[in-house]
Amino acid sequence: MNRVERVRRRAYLAVAGGSGVAHVFIVAEQLLRRDWANAAAFTLGMLVSAWVVVALAWLRWPTARLSGLIVTVVTISTTAEFVPLLRAPEIGTWSFLSFLIMVALWFGLLPLRAAVPATLLAYLLFAGLAASRPVHDLSLLVYLACTTILIGMASGFGQQITAFQQDAVTFEQAALTDPLTGLPNRRAALERLRHLHGLVRRGEHAGFTLVLLDLDHFKQVNDTRGHTVGDEVLRALGPALRQVLRADALLARWGGEEFVLVIPGTGAQEARVVTGRLDGLSLQLPAPLPEMTFSAGAVLAHEADSVAGLLDLADRRLYAAKRAGRRQLRWDAPGGPRQAS
Repeated sequence: MNRVERVRRRAYLAVAGGSGVAHVFIVAEQLLRRDWANAAAFTLGMLVSAWVVVALAWLRWPTARLSGLIVTVVTISTTAEFVPLLRAPEIGTWSFLSFLIMVALWFGLLPLRAAVPATLLAYLLFAGLAASRPVHDLSLLVYLACTTILIGMASGFGQQITAFQQDAVTFEQAALTDPLTGLPNRRAALERLRHLHGLVRRGEHAGFTLVLLDLDHFKQVNDTRGHTVGDEVLRALGPALRQVLRADALLARWGGEEFVLVIPGTGAQEARVVTGRLDGLSLQLPAPLPEMTFSAGAVLAHEADSVAGLLDLADRRLYAAKRAGRRQLRWDAPGGPRQAS
C-alpha cells in the first residue's frame, strides 16, 4: 500500500467515523421529537458511513472501490432530501449545507472533468429552486456560489498534489526496480543492506546473511541461444529461486547475471542451514529454457565493519566457488576470514 493510499484511507475512516456519529445523534434527536421528515435520508447516511468503516477496516477494500458507491448514495440521499422543498415556502439553511457537503464529495471523489459540470448543473437547479420560493435570500445563493468555487479550486489543487505524489511513488518504485526481471535493483539492495547493517552495528538487529550469486556459463547461453533467451533466463531466475527462499529474504539483481540475496535474522548456525539449500542447486526453469546452476559466496553481517567490506568478502568467496568448479556456495576464500562458528 503506497503513501497516497494510506492517507486516503485515514481520511475516509475519519470522515466516515465522524459522519456516522453525527448521523446517530441526528436520528436519535428525530426519534425523540418524532420528526420523520428526513429520517430515511439520515438513516441511509448512517448506514453508508458504517459500511465505509467496515469496508476499509475489515474488508480492506481500496479507497477507489468505494468512491463511486459513496458518490451515488450521497447524491441520491441529498436529492431525496431536496424533493420536499418543491412545495416548501422557503429553503432552509440546512439545505444549503447539504448541497455543500454533496459538492465537496463530488470534488473529493470524482475527477474534475466530471465534478465541474455536475456541480454547475446542480447549482443552477438548486439556485432556481431557491429563487423561485416566495421567501428567499439571494445573498445566501451568492455565498453558496463563492463557497462552491473555493471547494472546486481547493479540490483541483489537491488532485494535482495527489497526482504528483502518485508520480513520485511510481518514479521511486521504478528507480528501485530492475526493468528486466522486476526484482529490486542494486540501489534497492544497497539501501536494504545499509539499513540492516546499521541496525546490527547498534545492536538493534539479530544479524543477516548476505549471498552474492552468479549464474554459471551464462555467456554460453547468450552466445548459443541468443540474448532473447538469456533475458528469459534472467526473468525466470527470481520465481525459481523464490521456491527455496524464506519469505522475508530479499532477492535483487546486482548486475548482469549476478544477483544478491539478503536473509535477515540469521546467525551462524541458521545461515548454514538456510544457504545449504542453495549449495549445488540446479534451477529448473520453464521449458524451453535451459537448466541453470550458479556459484555463490556468503557472509554474515558481523564479518566486516562496513557494507563495502561485506560485499568485497562475498565477492571473493563467489570467485573462489567459480575457481573450485562452479555450482557451489562458499563460506571461505583464500586470503579471507572463514565464517564464524
